[in-house]
Amino acid sequence: MIFFETANQCRVFLLLLYAGFFSALLYDLLRPLRGVLPRLLRFLPDVVWCLLTAASCALALAIGGESQARLYALLGLCCGAGIYCLGVRTAFLFIAQLLKKLCTDARK
Repeated sequence: MIFFETANQCRVFLLLLYAGFFSALLYDLLRPLRGVLPRLLRFLPDVVWCLLTAASCALALAIGGESQARLYALLGLCCGAGIYCLGVRTAFLFIAQLLKKLCTDARK
């Protein structure tokens, strides 16, 4: 019985790793809305982010067959967000700066 629980824990960890990656990506995508929205509505992107992150975590736990959040599940969520923030986000920001520079040079 221990082997099945261990395999299930690995599955839940990986599903929440993807959910953490999605959560961090979604946060970056919703960030520009805060600058565009009026001051009284700037909380809306955060509310949308919280709801979608909670839904993705609940879905990952349900698909993984886990009825409650455990420490390894939260660790998977944090690792997924960390992978995005330390790796993919940096590459996206570099490409965005490069494209911005190319666009400004093309206009001159």
